[in-house]
Amino acid sequence: MAWPPLWPVLFVRQSGNTFHTPLSRSPSSVPPGPAARLRVRAKSRAEARLLGPAPRSRLPGAPSALRPAERAPARAPRQPSSSRQCCHLLPVVALLWPSCAEQDRVATAALPGNPDRAAAIGAVGRCCPRVHPLFGLAAATPSCPQNVNISGGTFTLSHGWAPGSVLTYSCPVGRYPVPASRLCKSNGRWQTLRSTQLTKAVCKPVRCPGPVSFENGMFTPRLGSYPVGGNLSFECEDGFTLRGSPVRQCRPNGMWDGETAVCDNGAGYCPNPGISVGAVRTGSRFGLGDKVTYRCSSNLVLTGSAERECQSNGVWSGTEPICRQPYSYDFPEDVAPALGASLSHLLGATNPTQKRKKSVGRKIQIQRSGHLNLYLLLDASQSVAEDDFHIFKESASLMVDRIFSFEINVSVAIITFASKPKIIMSVLHDNSRDATEVINSLDNVNYKDHENGTGTNTYAALDSVHIMMNNQMQRLGMSTAAWQEIRHAIILLTDGKSNMGGSPKLAVDNIKEILNINQQRNDYLDIYAIGVGKLDVDWKELNELGSKKDGERHAFILQDTNALYQVFEHMLDVSKLTDTICGVGNMSANASAQERTPWHVTIKPKSQETCRGALISDQWVLTAAHCFRHAENSSLWRVNVGDPNSQWGKEFSIEKAVISSGFDVFAKKNQGILEFYGDDIALLKLAQKVKMSTHARPICLPCTVEANLALRRPPGSTCRDHESELLNKLSVPAHFVALNGSKLNINLKTGTEWTSCIQVVSQDRTTFPDLTDVREVVTDQFLCSGTENDDNPCRGESGGAVFLERRYRFFQVGLVSWGLYNPCGNSNKNYRQKAPRGKIPPPRDFHINLFRLQPWLRQHLEGILNFLPL
Repeated sequence: MAWPPLWPVLFVRQSGNTFHTPLSRSPSSVPPGPAARLRVRAKSRAEARLLGPAPRSRLPGAPSALRPAERAPARAPRQPSSSRQCCHLLPVVALLWPSCAEQDRVATAALPGNPDRAAAIGAVGRCCPRVHPLFGLAAATPSCPQNVNISGGTFTLSHGWAPGSVLTYSCPVGRYPVPASRLCKSNGRWQTLRSTQLTKAVCKPVRCPGPVSFENGMFTPRLGSYPVGGNLSFECEDGFTLRGSPVRQCRPNGMWDGETAVCDNGAGYCPNPGISVGAVRTGSRFGLGDKVTYRCSSNLVLTGSAERECQSNGVWSGTEPICRQPYSYDFPEDVAPALGASLSHLLGATNPTQKRKKSVGRKIQIQRSGHLNLYLLLDASQSVAEDDFHIFKESASLMVDRIFSFEINVSVAIITFASKPKIIMSVLHDNSRDATEVINSLDNVNYKDHENGTGTNTYAALDSVHIMMNNQMQRLGMSTAAWQEIRHAIILLTDGKSNMGGSPKLAVDNIKEILNINQQRNDYLDIYAIGVGKLDVDWKELNELGSKKDGERHAFILQDTNALYQVFEHMLDVSKLTDTICGVGNMSANASAQERTPWHVTIKPKSQETCRGALISDQWVLTAAHCFRHAENSSLWRVNVGDPNSQWGKEFSIEKAVISSGFDVFAKKNQGILEFYGDDIALLKLAQKVKMSTHARPICLPCTVEANLALRRPPGSTCRDHESELLNKLSVPAHFVALNGSKLNINLKTGTEWTSCIQVVSQDRTTFPDLTDVREVVTDQFLCSGTENDDNPCRGESGGAVFLERRYRFFQVGLVSWGLYNPCGNSNKNYRQKAPRGKIPPPRDFHINLFRLQPWLRQHLEGILNFLPL
């Protein structure tokens, strides 16, 4: 690389020594490594004009600058050591060499007279890999040192070692990092540790706070704080009853398990509100209109309501206050049900007329004709790593996808923010009501849109919501029912404290004002403030922003973005849904087999199970007709709904069995076809209605209005549209339920693949000795599977649903009928044996295609299900 024709004389000051160093102009030369201090003297006036005046300012990250009056000594320079390091250049040569500190090991050995000069010059090139845009000089931006390990923990970097990158420490469960994070500053140095006694990051043991006081009773042991695993026991004095948890244990996240222990005698208009661990309460009267206030001891942080009032309904206003350590955080398994308790009714899934059970908590009541505005606010500030921002997006997409799966009217706004907010989608846009458009918009959000905005302006993000609401109110009219009946939910995902733009609480106050939120309209606004990243998130700020409602929490801090995704995946707890919404299965990792497929039922005579079936409403089961070919009296049969091995299982008798009149297994015996399973379909009406729960819920049948809503298709859709959408490929992935309750996988063949799939039936000479046309056995009533690596149904799994998943809802397209191979021949339902390689005939399985038996289904289910036009 050729150097510029003019090179100044540099005076280098390092460790008290000054070196006079002429620079070579040889085309093959490389400028010497930058020293701790440089001063320029031009060889000519032309060079002086080029370089400008000598610098007087201090270079960031370097020793104190040369004073203007200093002069270079005339004596010869002392020979420098080749081990000396030089990292930064003075601003006077910044035009030529931007600061180079990434390697932090460029030696002054590049100075003349050093025998290792050539090697050192090469080191400069390695230290400064980039090229100056004007002079073609090698250059690099500052970077922070890499000696930042934490004893007993690990760390991650949001943007590598570059300025602006946030280093976040992590510790094993039961310990927390001090500090939680550090910022790489623009001068290539890490943010100073706050504690003067701390020289290196460390992992400290987590401890839970101790009680300050406990009314009308006693607690043991009496400690200032408690280690993880430590217990705290409570007892009441005579005449008082203990409410809450008598024994609580300190958890690894710094939180006590269980509920606040309270000793109450029931004398007040409202129950004794108690004193949470670590809190101090002012106020001991619990009559109507009385108020109590709370504060936390020492350095604990209060979440919940600092003041509560006894209301006319006998309930305290606001949310129970909790005092917690600043480093505490929430577990996903705690946040998901708490968040889902409010959101489940947002999905229109709870009967609006149903009375609230005390243990369930308030739920926002959105009737099917109502409307929900959902505002998603995603933090994209510099402290959020790009990978974490992607998880923010994925979590938001997951929530959007599930909410749109339910039959409510919803509009979604998407706002990303750093120093400034960016509106990706407004609730005023028509496509905000289209799940596909919303998710596509989320997918297309670019992390780098906020690259130049490093701050966290939560106020501006919330103010964008306020402006959006105001515009919608102006459009609809402030006094109209169309505006007044809209309910609003804001979900804020952030990794830190707002640091610009003013207090976000002011924006929340403006939102409450425009929505006229008061005690009567409190259910029309829910703000969920979710922090991610433990220590850098401001508990106080999140608590101010989150809604305060009896029995609920709206402010949470999670350990990392993976925990956030788990919450969004699990928070829509289907056990809280009390009506017959179809096709909902619990897909969380800890769900039981029955919870994953709650429509699945077992059918048996008095003892032995013989067949399976699927709930299609709260009283009807769809199954196979051949299950009853030997049954003289189906009323003696029983249907097990739910998990038969738990309290959720219940046995139902059969009020009526409707067997297809077209089914006759011997119908083609005179044609040499010993068994024929055409019209292999039956309906069972249970003697009682099934109570919906996480273990018992109907599956969606295609060609119904219910399935149409779940598929998010327009109202004018037809049965043909459903078939085109669900069986839209030559090989369609599908599932059935095994004898042991697990979900197994198959591929349904259609079109030309179906034709190929059924041909092997002709090889079964035992059952079909004189078969000349396989379509005589396998009519178009059947779907075909069993090729490739498909699982094969066992004897006893007949009648079970063959189903697909679309957008987190499940649709039954067929039912298990018959096959050429039984993988459970040894009668062990937990052991399935694959067919031997080269078996003749190869395994194949055939399932009744519900699209082909629509006339029969409509004839017997009219008035029970709402069918679409064919």
